[in-house]
Amino acid sequence: MKYLIIAIIIAFYILALVVDRAAGLLFALMLVLSLILLVIKKRPDGKSFGQLMKDYWPLNLAMCAPLVAVFANQVASGNFMGRTYDPLLRLAMFGLIFWIVSFLPIRYMKQVQWALVIGAILSAVKIHILTGGGALRYGTDFIPIIIFSEMALLLGVFSALSISWNNPGNKITIFFKIVALCAGLYAAYLSQSRGVWLTIPVFIVIAGLVTKNIPSSYKLSVIVFFVILITAVSHYGQIVKERMSVAESDMTQYSGGENVDTSLGIRLQLWRGSWVLFTEHPLTGVGVEGFPKALEELSKRNIITPFAATFPHSHNEVLFMMSKLGIFGLFALLALYFTPAYYFLRDIRNDDHEVRYTAGMGIALCLGFIVLGLVDVVFLWWEIYPYYVLSIAFFLTYIIKRKKSLEGEQPLRS
Repeated sequence: MKYLIIAIIIAFYILALVVDRAAGLLFALMLVLSLILLVIKKRPDGKSFGQLMKDYWPLNLAMCAPLVAVFANQVASGNFMGRTYDPLLRLAMFGLIFWIVSFLPIRYMKQVQWALVIGAILSAVKIHILTGGGALRYGTDFIPIIIFSEMALLLGVFSALSISWNNPGNKITIFFKIVALCAGLYAAYLSQSRGVWLTIPVFIVIAGLVTKNIPSSYKLSVIVFFVILITAVSHYGQIVKERMSVAESDMTQYSGGENVDTSLGIRLQLWRGSWVLFTEHPLTGVGVEGFPKALEELSKRNIITPFAATFPHSHNEVLFMMSKLGIFGLFALLALYFTPAYYFLRDIRNDDHEVRYTAGMGIALCLGFIVLGLVDVVFLWWEIYPYYVLSIAFFLTYIIKRKKSLEGEQPLRS
């Protein structure tokens, strides 16, 4: 059973971004296996499912919060729509995923590092093919390009941070993981997504925090290298120059009232419109299904343009949740962001390098979603839910098991 579980997780990180429906199928298999283990009363490390849920009840509650927010809206409106619960149930199943990952010995979990590397490289190959090496910008295949490139970038970041799982001085391992990081950065570059680019400085800061025992001169050298690299790409990279030029033009047209339906202009309209919807429906929002109609009403009131009213979301995760689900939605999203982040932040300066770097992976996941969520809506796409749930469960379990092994290594006091 342990071999099967780890095989599914490895397959997930390799295939989730490149094969349609792979993420959902593999996630479902994990849920089935988890239920089987629950029924036959197997226990990881002698701990029951109930005890695990009790020990981490804030995290389990946070994963159920969006489901509660939708239910509150539907109770208030009296309009119940079963299909709106489907993606949110994947979050609510976090406990079962956490449970099944807990069965894995840490030596098995270390093998996932190669899935991260392969997944990042395959993602870079995929986006290179779909964009023609940056010649065009596709919208979506089964994952929108913005969301895809952020998850690909995260795989590269996870790969680089997982260097801590290996013996020091293993140059071949380090080489492949740096290649994976470069593949993630290449995917971000080809995506032409300014929102994805915004997350890169965040990841650099996280890397600086976890590299506790590396001399400051080395850290400074890496920072200088990245500054030079980013400056060179910004100056010589045609994609970056064009996107920055478009952004400047959009803001000029919007502020001058010449054309408010540019890429940035639409975002600004949707942000304003979403705030209006929240102020008018502050408690439970307009509902998941009611958002498109609400935008049409805003268009009739000349708050946004008819073209802006055709968009399916607010291009801002927080405002989207507030407009759809009111204050319940806001609290649910904040819980979804910051509760797992808390569990990782408390170990970001741990003395053990494996714990510290793995905590860095968890923080990169949470902050990456938060920053990208400022300009887009991440939790709108089904593949995101298993990616977020499995990654949090995996990194947290690794930290727990690593700490337990360290306790076992400590000499007994007389």
